[in-house]
Amino acid sequence: MNVLQLCSMINLPEEVFAEIERYFSERVSVVDDCLKNQLCKRDCWETALKELKRRIGTDQYGFCILAELLNIACDTYESYLKKGISIDIFIRTMEFCSRFIKRQKKHFGHYAFTWDWWFTRQIAMQEFRIEELEFELIDRPDREISIHIPSDADLRPFRLQSTLNAFKAFLSAYYPDWSEVDWYCESWLLSPLLNELLEANSNILYFKQLFELQSADTESMAVLDWVFPGETVTLQDLPETTSLQKKMKLFLLNGGKIGRVKGKYKKKITNKNASVLLAFLPAQRISHQPNR
Repeated sequence: MNVLQLCSMINLPEEVFAEIERYFSERVSVVDDCLKNQLCKRDCWETALKELKRRIGTDQYGFCILAELLNIACDTYESYLKKGISIDIFIRTMEFCSRFIKRQKKHFGHYAFTWDWWFTRQIAMQEFRIEELEFELIDRPDREISIHIPSDADLRPFRLQSTLNAFKAFLSAYYPDWSEVDWYCESWLLSPLLNELLEANSNILYFKQLFELQSADTESMAVLDWVFPGETVTLQDLPETTSLQKKMKLFLLNGGKIGRVKGKYKKKITNKNASVLLAFLPAQRISHQPNR
């Protein structure tokens, strides 16, 4: 696979595709084997990216570094093949780039790639998109698996259950030594204060109850980036397009803080949790009547 084929596979916008093509038509890759190896090691990511940016030079919209990282991702593709991991998982994982580039266009009016600091996870095969969620295998002495929620994730309970089961199968097949590692999620979506803003049958509240809360950063305003994406504005000027935006804006104006919470996934589903699941699932999903 070459980089242009990869751009096509992940549905990169045509304008950005053209920039990647132009980059490699005008210059040779600045990544050598040493730098490539560093970009695939968690402990070296920060310094390696700094060096890559130094070698590239001016890169106003981040397309040059995107080109170089996508080029490395072609080698990642070969690693997927050797390990036997589905090409569909590779594509969904690498579509992270396209999703954020399109999000940039939607909310800021122009294409740009500003997530090079995150892309190293995908090219190093330490993060995978499995159905609706992204799972990051954090390899360090105190190993943990971090769950990330893509902006296009379907959080309906039956989709979440399918995703979590699919990831368990993924670990069993390709990373069996990770099967007993605990899963965590750190997000504003786990904030207990959302109980005051969302309906009882909210998909977000269902997702939240899958985790045992561990710690919280009550001062974090990360929620603004996801519920009110776009240029930073004062609280008074936040949009009120959706019902969640309306409720959350009023909550924030009254001094409320959503914060950011870290939770541990409850691997064992208790009877209480099972009853909650039944309350959230659509009727056709819990019916025990035979098909007619």
